[in-house]
Amino acid sequence: MAETDPIESLAVDSPASDRAALLIAAGASAVAFGVGFNYGAFDSVFFDQIFTVWVVSTILFGASIVTKLPPRTWPRRLVLLLPTFWLIVAWINNNTEADNAEAILSGVTLAVTFVALPLAGWVLITAINTEFANLPRTHKTAVIATVAVFLVVGFLFGARNDLVLTCDDFKVSGNDLPPNCVSETTTTSAG
Repeated sequence: MAETDPIESLAVDSPASDRAALLIAAGASAVAFGVGFNYGAFDSVFFDQIFTVWVVSTILFGASIVTKLPPRTWPRRLVLLLPTFWLIVAWINNNTEADNAEAILSGVTLAVTFVALPLAGWVLITAINTEFANLPRTHKTAVIATVAVFLVVGFLFGARNDLVLTCDDFKVSGNDLPPNCVSETTTTSAG
């Protein structure tokens, strides 16, 4: 008689809703942590993250018009156009002397991050895994709470990157240096 792997049998025996919630929470939390970290370390949401949201949102917007995929209401479809609005505002900001363009760009960046990104994630997840919309409220709440926690943890790690990273870590990864990074010599001489 073949032995059954206890971990494998747990995965097979667990409800599909548990597996769906775990998968969604893990993927979305990884993205949230990265956005939070960059915002904490650099006081900015990076343009490449905005471009990723723009691509996904634009595809979801188009698919919702030509197929029966969500979102099916125009207000939600228009939220998916927030990243496109960001591109327009960024272009205006870079090509004019408008006094308030930078403030508008920052506001739209935050709207893309905290409104369009979660909606795009929700739409994408429910389109790929139709059962997510039917998950128990406790599972949905757990997913949202997990993502929120990792967004905040990412922000805190980014804001206090000096406790766990050095300037060299940022240099090697190709990033600019945040204002509070610690040089390798400061870390070794302090320890």
